[in-house]
Amino acid sequence: MSLALELDGPESSRAAGPKKPRSLTEAVLHKLRTEIVQGVLAAGSKLLIDDLQRRYDVSGGTVCEALSLLVSDGLVQTKAQRGFFVMPMSLDDLGDLTRARIALECEAVRESVKNGGSGWEDNLRAAYLSLTELDEQVMRDPEGQFDRWEIANRNFHRALIAADSSNWTYKFLAVLNIHLERYRRLSSVHTLPDRDVLAEHEVIFQSAMERDADRCAQLLREHIGTSAAVIRKFSLIR
Repeated sequence: MSLALELDGPESSRAAGPKKPRSLTEAVLHKLRTEIVQGVLAAGSKLLIDDLQRRYDVSGGTVCEALSLLVSDGLVQTKAQRGFFVMPMSLDDLGDLTRARIALECEAVRESVKNGGSGWEDNLRAAYLSLTELDEQVMRDPEGQFDRWEIANRNFHRALIAADSSNWTYKFLAVLNIHLERYRRLSSVHTLPDRDVLAEHEVIFQSAMERDADRCAQLLREHIGTSAAVIRKFSLIR
């Protein structure tokens, strides 16, 4: 599960972000993953070894090794006698990812809200303040600010569940959220007319700080579900 490697570790390090690549293969893996998630390498497109070898200035073997790791992560697929392809996107896939994320993250946030100490509160408050600033900026400039917002949003959700004791839950959520980022990027310039993402984040944060675990989990469930609904509403994929 190579996606989880960059997010592995104890609670205190969970919001630290990606680790520096430890090998050439891992560096290529990170580049490929980024280009797939950001849509530079389009969903369903064929991944040509020679082309990637030239772009990254590495051997064909290194590219194949990195692609094989991405196959195990579900971002790349192989077709018999045809090679490697970027994993397609679909509403069915989005639904599966969303249901899995809700099941894991809502239970994790419930446990985290119950168990988090003062350090957890401080980290959550800092993550929320950073996200609030970028929520406002991304509303004014969705395309230009999305990358910064995505990091702040990811850090806020990590901070919410950081006091959950299950590292396996954290690892699986890391994988799910890499896949879901592909879909969030599709919807970055679209919003439902009656949706206020800043307000959604605010009530989730407040319920967490008030240690209302059940309410926080329910608000988070609604927040995640509404994000998926944007893509369905605007028919961004089929």
